[in-house]
Amino acid sequence: MTRELVLGLEVVLPDGSIFNGLSTLRKDNRGIDLKQLFIGAEGTLGIITAVSIKLTPFPDQVATALLGLASLDDAIKLYRRARRDCCDLMSAFEFMPPLTFVLAREAIPDLPMPIAGDYPAYVLMEISGSGLVDIADLMERFLTGVMEDGLVVDGVIAASQAQARNLWLFREGMNEGQAKRGPHMRTDISVPLSRLADFVRDAEQAVTDALPDCISVSYGHVGDGNVHLNVLPPAGCSPEDAASRIYKAKTVVNQVLDRYDGSISAEHGIGRLKRADFEQRLDPTRRTLLTALKQAIDPSMVMNPGCQLNFPAIS
Repeated sequence: MTRELVLGLEVVLPDGSIFNGLSTLRKDNRGIDLKQLFIGAEGTLGIITAVSIKLTPFPDQVATALLGLASLDDAIKLYRRARRDCCDLMSAFEFMPPLTFVLAREAIPDLPMPIAGDYPAYVLMEISGSGLVDIADLMERFLTGVMEDGLVVDGVIAASQAQARNLWLFREGMNEGQAKRGPHMRTDISVPLSRLADFVRDAEQAVTDALPDCISVSYGHVGDGNVHLNVLPPAGCSPEDAASRIYKAKTVVNQVLDRYDGSISAEHGIGRLKRADFEQRLDPTRRTLLTALKQAIDPSMVMNPGCQLNFPAIS
């Protein structure tokens, strides 16, 4: 998350003054952390002109594995085990559905299949580090344990950087494959990690009930509880019919998301496209606070108008 990596900001405010918060301190609790007002504000409170960022050493060892599992529930259990056994050395943990491989190869036909079997759920896992830690040995010992315990059914560890890149191409190519099928609903949502598997099941079932001719594709970043639940209209659908299905699918998924107390934007912000959905979910107190901040910092409403919130005019 950006918020965890930003140490300081320089921001030009609507009146032309400059907020100089370019600190590089790792710990600083002198009152309200003003930089957090501007991270995620999408330019509605000021223009960020400089940033100080927290960096970490570039890893010189990386181990990448693609794993086949019996269910998404097992993927959540595997993640908890990996957090315990691999600690902060785990740098990626992505869950993917079986359709991943079909979609990726529609975009990149010559991608070699890495696993022979067909499994209900897949995890793309990476651990990385530098220094005296033996990352390859850690990955092998971890996978030996979880396979003996039945959490992982099958898997492959990349033996080279090229093989690791091919494994990641399935995750990345899946997006291209969806695009090749035409307009579709894309989401960027998050739910509590403990409820992720239940949410995916409930949301996909709700889409199937409402739109039986559409296909749900759920994947994402397990450690963040971040799910990209996309919905693909049927092949040959007219632009008008596709748009109608996309709107209905968004409504259905958001209704399930609300029951899980989730977020409609885990990582990509609100902007203009999600403004109506954002406003519908604002409780009165939060709306009052956001409006007060906007009016205090940008009383003339000149900064990125129309973005995030339809702030009321000042009387």
